[in-house]
Amino acid sequence: MITERAPIWLGFAAAIALSAARATAMEEGPSAAPASPGAPVVEIVLTGPAPNLGAIRAALESQALSAFALRFRVAPTFDAAALFAARASSGVALSCWIDVSDPRRAALYFTDPVADRFLVRSIELSGGFDELDRESVAQVVELSLRSLRGGARASLDREQARALVLRQAAPPGNPPGQAAPAGNPPGRAAPPGNAPGQAAPALRGALELGAFYGVTVHSAEIGWTHGPGVRVALGASSGRQRLALDARIQYQFERRFEEPRIGLDLRTIALRADASWLYALTPGAALLELGARLGAGLDHVEAAPRPGSAGAPSFVPAGASASNALVLVAGAVAKLPLSRDVRLFTELFVELDPARVRYDLALEQGTETVFTRYRFRPGVLLGVEL
Repeated sequence: MITERAPIWLGFAAAIALSAARATAMEEGPSAAPASPGAPVVEIVLTGPAPNLGAIRAALESQALSAFALRFRVAPTFDAAALFAARASSGVALSCWIDVSDPRRAALYFTDPVADRFLVRSIELSGGFDELDRESVAQVVELSLRSLRGGARASLDREQARALVLRQAAPPGNPPGQAAPAGNPPGRAAPPGNAPGQAAPALRGALELGAFYGVTVHSAEIGWTHGPGVRVALGASSGRQRLALDARIQYQFERRFEEPRIGLDLRTIALRADASWLYALTPGAALLELGARLGAGLDHVEAAPRPGSAGAPSFVPAGASASNALVLVAGAVAKLPLSRDVRLFTELFVELDPARVRYDLALEQGTETVFTRYRFRPGVLLGVEL
């Protein structure tokens, strides 16, 4: 009995040991994807959140890269020195670094074994590293490897690549004595018309369109005003920070004031121009952004006087009129993506009237203030933007 079962237990133990060895190799050391015999070896170094790196690897292995033998390893950060190190004796034909530490941008670097030809690529990401992001990274890797393998006439030479890496590593405003190199920092996408391998400016600009509904405290007599609005902005982001300059217009529905002697119907169009700063608190799919905005604008108010509730004949309403009031505004902003292209945003703000806005009733002996708008008026708005 023992002699007959021994081969079964030995086979089972060998299978467990083989599985453990494969798992250890995937987690701790470089590994190669199946490829055709004699295929050039490509070392791919991955940097970023572990779930994203696993998704990248799966996407690369599923692409048409059978012409290469892929060897993967993980690094905590991108090592610029390793990019320029020759590795001809290692048997590696091409090297690729994929850095997805920034949730909104993937930086890709490619070089040959003697480190004298380089390519730099950049891919805009959604912030959630979805399927489209993974496919984009895989396609760019495939095309860049084939391009560099085929000669890549538009690749960067060693000095150009080194200058770009130094420029990217330098803080804003190069230190004295360090000249700004020609070209763009590495890891940025080439703008239309630029040769492959060239990089784009550090800031990424985007047009933002939004719609919102806002409520603002008005005065003790009227209470509050409210209405829909639209927002158009030009934003630019770098890393986790984003700046935006925007213009917005809001229609505030008619509000009615009434006392025994006189009544007043008010309709307001609020025009604002402001600047906002946002910082992404989370690098994952739920890219929560918090920030602040400062701005100024005008309240265009149409006032239509009418008889009061008592219908007193001694007070004859004047004709309708319009006026403009200067407004300053400051607030806190929060944004959360609902999908790849749609974000939910909310703001808590306070508006200031530099000049006190009041409404007066003309009398024979002079004027009498009917009511006064608050000088400081808090408000809140909620909206969506593309």
